[in-house]
This record gives sequence, structure tokens and C-alpha cells, in this order.
Amino acid sequence: MTKNDSPLEAQSAQNSKGLFWKVGVSIVLLVVASVSAYVWYYLPRTCEVTAVEEASAILVSQMKRYDDVYQVATDAPQNAVFIPVSVMQQNLMDTQQVVVPACMKIAKNELLNYMDVVIRAFLAYEAQESNATVSGLIDQSEMHYAKFSMELKDVKKCAPYCAPKITLFALDERKIK
Repeated sequence: MTKNDSPLEAQSAQNSKGLFWKVGVSIVLLVVASVSAYVWYYLPRTCEVTAVEEASAILVSQMKRYDDVYQVATDAPQNAVFIPVSVMQQNLMDTQQVVVPACMKIAKNELLNYMDVVIRAFLAYEAQESNATVSGLIDQSEMHYAKFSMELKDVKKCAPYCAPKITLFALDERKIK
């Protein structure tokens, strides 16, 4: 307090600082409450049972179509895998377009990775790359297939209360060359 300030002015300045503090805290609490209410309302609905069942059925159907062509490709001569691989690539692109609930994004990404790695294995086989390269890719695809199956089973168990999982590598938007 300076010599020119009256005690009333000092008290008024102190009250206004307290008022600003209270208003600031109130605004922050209001924003946090609004965000919390939104999250509380939105998250349980991201994985409704019907949405999970529908997306699951579509993904499994895509996988079965893909695996049918995969079997045809395994019977094709080395110089004739181009046509089945083209069909597999189209199936992969179709699967990328499938919209899934947030809790199923990891499962979808694992299915996409499985499909992509199998295609790369066939392309390596067609290019006459080493057996080690081709078998390494097949092993990698089997890992993605197992992760897809496990993730799908986990999501079906927890729906509708699954929280979306966050991954470091979101592959939904990737483009296949």
C-alpha cells in the first residue's frame, strides 16, 4: 500500500483479485464439467452392441472373401499369381472403406495389416525373392491374423462399454500402391 492509497482502495483491489480468481476457477470447472458430460455421453455409444456386431460381420465377411482368393492364389503357378493378387488388393481397398466403431479400429487395422502382408508375400514370391523373405512375410501375416481374431473377440466381450484404444500407428488412412 502506497501513501496515496486509501485502505478502501486497497481492500477493493484485493476483492477484485479474489473475484477474478473465483470467476476463473468457475469457468474452468464449467468447461471440465461440459467435457466430462460429453465424454460420458459419447464414449459408451461408440461401441454399441449392434454397431459392433454389424462391423464384425462385415470384417469377417471381407476376411472370408479374401481368404477364398488367398487359397486360389496358393494353387496358382508362380507366374500367374497376378490376377488373384489383384483381386486381393481390391478386397483390401474395400475393407479399408468399412466404417467401424472406435473400439474396433485396432481389429480393423490388424485385418488390413494381415491382408497387406499376404499380398506382399505373393508379390515377393512372384518376383522370385528368397524363400526366407516369403516365409518371413507369411509368419508376419499370421501374427496379424491372430491379433485381429483376439482383438475382435475382446471387443465383442466388452461392448458396449469398450473404451477406444489408442495406438501409435493408425493405418486407417494409408493408401496401398
